[in-house]
Amino acid sequence: MIETMKRFEAVIFDMDGVLIDSQPMHYLGDQQTLAAHGVDVPVEAMTAYAGTTNQLRFELFKEQYHLSETIDSLIAEREAIMIRLVRESDAGPTAGSVELLKSIKAAGLKTAVASSSSYPFIHAVLKKLGIVAYFDLIFSGEEVRNGKPAPDVFLETCEKLKETPETCVVIEDSANGVLAAVRAGMTCLGYQNPTSGEQDLSKANAVIDDFRIIDADFLIHLSEKNDIVH
Repeated sequence: MIETMKRFEAVIFDMDGVLIDSQPMHYLGDQQTLAAHGVDVPVEAMTAYAGTTNQLRFELFKEQYHLSETIDSLIAEREAIMIRLVRESDAGPTAGSVELLKSIKAAGLKTAVASSSSYPFIHAVLKKLGIVAYFDLIFSGEEVRNGKPAPDVFLETCEKLKETPETCVVIEDSANGVLAAVRAGMTCLGYQNPTSGEQDLSKANAVIDDFRIIDADFLIHLSEKNDIVH
């Protein structure tokens, strides 16, 4: 039997909006944090920030809304809100994502989470979903200087996996995340999640809207052409 040569050796997952429908929680967390300081912003206005770090967003919020509190204190407030929201949420893994993880691990590929969220939130989500054991590496974008859409979080994750950008596939649901993967020189699969809001995934190598239609073999042989797979 001739074994098919694998083009990719590692799959890097974004978390929010990919493994769990948590983007609405993030929008709500930002909204509630700002509301506590007298700033009323509709949730819809938050979708443009999908995939960005707390540091970047609250630097922008502090300047835009003339907030007197420190960025660190605002982020701490938000973190407490987010942990409460995820614990109270009945959200489970996105449809087909656990089966995809099982397929990836069975194929012998490395796996990582590379999220813009903080470590406490990442671990709270993965523990709630019961999928911590599926990942070889968990990495937070708060560890790098520049968050998405800069490529730093994916390049650092790649290095820690002892891989190269050419051997990594990224799965992302946000425009900022897709752009970060492309800038990192990695192949990217866009995941259209309606709960993430309107996101331009056109720069991804392929776009899907259901993990149940793909498996590890699909990722290993992901086309370099832009495709929409239904």
